[in-house]
Amino acid sequence: MSRLSSVLRSIVAEPTSTIAAAEPSRPQLDPRWDWQCLPLLLAGFPIAVCWSAKAGCTTVLKWFLEHNGLLEEATAHSWWVHDYREQRLCALHDYRRSCELLFSQARAGKYIVKVIRDPARRAVSGYLHLLRKGHEAAWPAGATVDRWKMESGLGGQRGISFRQFLRFLADEQARGRAIDPHFRPQFEPLQDPRVHAYIPLELLAAGLRDLECRFCLPHVDVRGLSDSFHHNPASARCHWPEAAATVPATLETLETLGTPSAEAFLDPETLASVHEVYRADYDAYGSVYPAKSTRQATRTAA
Repeated sequence: MSRLSSVLRSIVAEPTSTIAAAEPSRPQLDPRWDWQCLPLLLAGFPIAVCWSAKAGCTTVLKWFLEHNGLLEEATAHSWWVHDYREQRLCALHDYRRSCELLFSQARAGKYIVKVIRDPARRAVSGYLHLLRKGHEAAWPAGATVDRWKMESGLGGQRGISFRQFLRFLADEQARGRAIDPHFRPQFEPLQDPRVHAYIPLELLAAGLRDLECRFCLPHVDVRGLSDSFHHNPASARCHWPEAAATVPATLETLETLGTPSAEAFLDPETLASVHEVYRADYDAYGSVYPAKSTRQATRTAA
């Protein structure tokens, strides 16, 4: 029996005050959770972690697995640690039910935290992710963008600009369509109201260290867990034109001109569009990320 199997066998046996005791009626799963990024939780671990794609999720997942003695098993399962999360951790039939019950209780039995990121920087990171991965058949988001381009009269254009990417997101929101987790706002109405504390990505190491101290956990140095091909650091030399947000770009553009910093895309007009598309995030996390300005450039990984 794997370490994961032995740990997770006790999830549904955990007392109601922590996650979920066995339920006599076995209610139906809530369909509103169908598109949720399921939080990270395990029986016996005092913290449940909410996360969003393009907001330090790989680092946080590795931190969570390491604290539960599962990181070695996860890396043996797949070079991509999210495969383990999807195929082993979240695939157990009661895992989702445990998440739903935890977030529906008036008093959660775990301390719930969420890692958040500057919405503007995350929007740029999602856009760069699209340029790098949108051509892959295994990722349907690229086909969704291509469909939108055809609907918008852009079918003959190679690539997509950052401003057009924001228009795509605004149109998808207006039509009530499901948006890929790499692009959609971080705020989740089913999860955020139960969150006890937010950890800004820019303060991730300090925030996780505070959690370890609060719950008397051994220290895990996240600096050794942060490498990921998903990251989009700015190139040392970049040759994009000044109005970067208006340039229809492809993977070839990044390979030829380099990867710009987030600030290159966030001129005032474009930033106003970011504020509209990610209004839910600015409303929820405005005390950390005010909508009136962008933050100073950092080398924080995407």
